[in-house]
Amino acid sequence: MVNSGGGLDTGCTFRSGGPLLIDVPIDRYLGPGDANGFLIDATSMRNAGLLSEFANLILPVFDIDNLADVTPPDQPEIDRVSFNDAEVGFLSGLHGEWKLNSFQIPIERLKFPAAPGVGGARPAPAMNRIRIDIDVGNEATGNELWCMSADWVAISFKAISPVILIHGNNSNGGFWERQGFTAQLPQSLIPFDNSISMPTSSVATNSLRLFGRLREIAAGFGVDSVHLVCHSKGGLDTRAYLQNFHFGEPFRVLSVSTCSSPHNGSSGADLLVAQAVEAARVDEVEFSGFPTFTQTLVRALGVDAGTPNLTTRFAAQFNAQNVPALPAGILFNTVGGDADTNNSLSIDTEAEIAALRPESAALASKPTFVATTVVNRIYQILRTTSTVEVRYRSDTGFFGGTTLVAEIVNVPTAAPGGNDTLVTIPSAMGAGTLASRVTNTAVFTGANGRNHSNIANGAVAATILPWILQAERQNGDLK
Repeated sequence: MVNSGGGLDTGCTFRSGGPLLIDVPIDRYLGPGDANGFLIDATSMRNAGLLSEFANLILPVFDIDNLADVTPPDQPEIDRVSFNDAEVGFLSGLHGEWKLNSFQIPIERLKFPAAPGVGGARPAPAMNRIRIDIDVGNEATGNELWCMSADWVAISFKAISPVILIHGNNSNGGFWERQGFTAQLPQSLIPFDNSISMPTSSVATNSLRLFGRLREIAAGFGVDSVHLVCHSKGGLDTRAYLQNFHFGEPFRVLSVSTCSSPHNGSSGADLLVAQAVEAARVDEVEFSGFPTFTQTLVRALGVDAGTPNLTTRFAAQFNAQNVPALPAGILFNTVGGDADTNNSLSIDTEAEIAALRPESAALASKPTFVATTVVNRIYQILRTTSTVEVRYRSDTGFFGGTTLVAEIVNVPTAAPGGNDTLVTIPSAMGAGTLASRVTNTAVFTGANGRNHSNIANGAVAATILPWILQAERQNGDLK
């Protein structure tokens, strides 16, 4: 909306004082434009239901005598309106009165910003010019019979809100490109951002980082609503942000879609944390009920700053506080998968681990047999372990003295279950916890299965995008 400036509040203006030229800035970034500022994909976005067919231009105008009874060759008042050099119609009104006029502008005629804003600034606005040629019906005679004025103008249209991608633990924004998720978004003409790259840290720390970054990105698109898509721990970071920081934000989150987020934690993290804790305080650590070489594997994997927040114990405490406190009106969606694509109940082919390699320096150069053996150990642990318990004993040595031993014991699942090598399907679905807030779910199993990396590939993106449109049409800018 523009309420002051050139062409507005001029007093009653005759043709010789015109034309009235009114510039309306649009600072909503939707995608790349041509050299003139027109959106390149405007027609395709409109056809896909991502953008309204027309923009609505409204303006109150004064003293439009288009129905006046005059004697030829004089003509009633004819005031022509053009938008970005294209004629869109003529004003109507009554003598000495104000009347609200509206015009439907083809969306292809709107100019949009060339790029998002940076550093929390809105996009540099694109100027859209309204031209009012006054009393054009009497140009031939040279008579100036009619005058008019405009008070303000406003333009409204409907457009898809952008998608912001949030990566998982020990990762970065490039993950979404490496796995193919971002390739699907421009094909679907949906604006997106994957610039968030957070250092490996706790849920509390990363949720605070999101507090600043999400506001900057939303401002950069010039929007008041966004969609969030999260991978792995990024889903927990996002949920903590929504609980603790989203209130009072200048934008709304319309939907949150998580890809293999450990909403109920991971027994693999339980095992890693237990080993790290016990190794620091007892003489020996043993493992009971786990596959062979588990001890070697666990020590090699180690614990980073985010691992403690991936345990089932942390998840239980987190869910108890977080789920009831999540803001209303957000459409939650969850995606999970099983990495066993050949139904062998194990990970034993290169195809089942290929997408994991770009995300793991340890796996990147290993031969297939070695890499699949390592990943299969993890897969089997998650398949059969619900959590772990620690038991202690004191052993007496042959020459006397005692050794304090911590035995990490497998607490088995009720039945072996599918997982993506880091997160089980029930945990990804938030079974018994977040599931109460979830509207849409997808589980990729069998030949269509996914590991923890390609659970965010292009096919998964294609699954999530209709959910985003659902939220947009129910509660967003396309409503």
